[in-house]
Amino acid sequence: MALTLDPEDTRGRIHDLVWSGFYPDADVEWMITDEYLDPDEITAEDRAWVKTEAERACAAKHAAERDWPAQTEYDRLDAVFVQLRDEKIIALHRAGNSLADGHDDVREQWRAAGRLASGIRGCCFYHSQDLDTAVRTGRLYLAFSGGMIPEITQREANTVLVGNRIVELLRAAGFDAKWSGNINERIEADLGQWRKRGPSA
Repeated sequence: MALTLDPEDTRGRIHDLVWSGFYPDADVEWMITDEYLDPDEITAEDRAWVKTEAERACAAKHAAERDWPAQTEYDRLDAVFVQLRDEKIIALHRAGNSLADGHDDVREQWRAAGRLASGIRGCCFYHSQDLDTAVRTGRLYLAFSGGMIPEITQREANTVLVGNRIVELLRAAGFDAKWSGNINERIEADLGQWRKRGPSA
């Protein structure tokens, strides 16, 4: 029986999940069969194909990881995020599936931290679609803001400060970071490539 899934499209999704480095090998297969595809429509042949492709992709990534440097591009990016958090800027990896989701995640952390009393002065994040782009191209787009300041002029001025600080830290970490200075536009960081070791590595 022929496959009912689109092999090229599904293979691309498997690649993005595996090479993102965020998911254990054991989760990739069911994420494809039960979430990405419709489990009520795929066949036994489809499931067997996904299992084989997921195993092949995981094996290829593990083989590549053996030649990676001790500190990868992701590790350097994560160090930037750690520094941002130390400076009272919420910094989130893989925050939801969209900008709206990411801002919801930020608000949740802000509320949990104590709202204005927390001293949090801004945020920085990328979402899962940005992650897919980074896996494929090495370019990561970062959203940011100057926090939950009620007064608009003050909030916008603080957003500029936060944006400039993010760019400064990215460049200090060795990345080519670009931002127009417009608070309605995101920061583009050229990581070169996306290399994150998986949780099972």
